[in-house]
Amino acid sequence: MNRAQMKFHLKLILSVFVVIILQGASLKRIDYKDGIKNNVCKELKNNVLVYFIFVDTKETAPWTEFDMSTTLDSMKVAISWIEEQAKKNGQTLKILSDYYIGNEYTTIKKNLEYGTVYNTATTPNLHKGLSELNKWADGIAARVGKEVQISTKDGIPEIKNPKNKERLAAHLRDEKQVESVALLFMVNNYFRNDISLSINHMNNEDVEFAIVSYKYPSIIAQNILNLFGAADLSESIYRKNDKKIKLAAEYFPDDIMQDVYGKGINNFKIGEYTQYLIGWSDELNSKYQNLLTDNIVNF
Repeated sequence: MNRAQMKFHLKLILSVFVVIILQGASLKRIDYKDGIKNNVCKELKNNVLVYFIFVDTKETAPWTEFDMSTTLDSMKVAISWIEEQAKKNGQTLKILSDYYIGNEYTTIKKNLEYGTVYNTATTPNLHKGLSELNKWADGIAARVGKEVQISTKDGIPEIKNPKNKERLAAHLRDEKQVESVALLFMVNNYFRNDISLSINHMNNEDVEFAIVSYKYPSIIAQNILNLFGAADLSESIYRKNDKKIKLAAEYFPDDIMQDVYGKGINNFKIGEYTQYLIGWSDELNSKYQNLLTDNIVNF
């Protein structure tokens, strides 16, 4: 067997191996345009509800009354900042906020399957990890739903195999009379190493939601924007291409979708690229088109 034949057979074996490993999943190149005007959180305009649920897990720090109060303060700062950015860019936006906390500041307790958000999202791969996080969020939403008495009236488009997140979002949308509902599950990773992550914002198979690990206003704002289609500009689970990360840093160094950990929200703005993805502009300069896609990912 010559070298060319050996290379061919090796590629064939690798291809078969990948198909077996990823059976039931799909490999696709990330296209951030998939998040534009999609799912429940379509455009960041008009009346929007941001709904927070405080969750305790085995490996995160427990939510104290002080932690929850300071996080609620951060929420107000993040929401005010987004509304001010909308005003500066000629957009009509009113963000309402609400949250679930039980009696005497009790939280929902539900452990992540693999301890942290990152480990659960990536074990054994992103496809399985995101499925696990969807089940985790559904379980939490179901427990919240028992207390808010979710009705059967549905105010959002039908979704195949509706999940508990869908029922909660439908109830909140009808109750608050808003066009979009952004669900944020708050876990207390303050001074711990983990990630925040938005899920389902680039598909419509299930309601989008975010898991937020830190209470910085900049990170809360970033995750709200993610749910409405904004794309990460720094390295993340959804942004891996080194060349594009460097380009994004060059083009948009102070965009809120850059790495904002530990940084004040007033150091950032919603840049041209992010405005396009959240529905604030209809066109994007051709110079930035390359940033609309990234590496192939196992969904």
